[in-house]
Amino acid sequence: MQYHFQTNTIIAGEQKGILKTEVMKSKTLILFTALVFATAFTGCYKDIISPGQDPNGPPQYVSFSGDLAPLFSANCALSGCHDGTAHNPDLRPEKAYDALINGGFVNTVVPTNSLIYGEVKSGDMPPTGALKASDVQKILDWIRNGAPNN
Repeated sequence: MQYHFQTNTIIAGEQKGILKTEVMKSKTLILFTALVFATAFTGCYKDIISPGQDPNGPPQYVSFSGDLAPLFSANCALSGCHDGTAHNPDLRPEKAYDALINGGFVNTVVPTNSLIYGEVKSGDMPPTGALKASDVQKILDWIRNGAPNN
């Protein structure tokens, strides 16, 4: 009988070991699955790329009177700046186009060499703070379109 008891104890011990192994496998599988899901849901977040305006892509349509004159009026044609008395060019809405074109501030052959574009792109102008990149791009696109008086 003692032998039979020991056999049952050995069998019960082996079953307990098998049970522990199965529990360990289950926990490992759950952990691995959770890790895969966590990686899948968080890993793709940074893969979303928002295409910005390509400065070398086709120029967008820009209206001088509708887009740029208000921009210059609000940021440049201020008292003591480009208001027709202090600094050239005069960027008041009624004078801005002629001052830019006739003053040599726009280069339609090599638009990136335009003085007006260089000043706003560098962030030196306006002195109250750099223009938004989209506004700087509008100036470049207007020049790339031939600087029309539209």
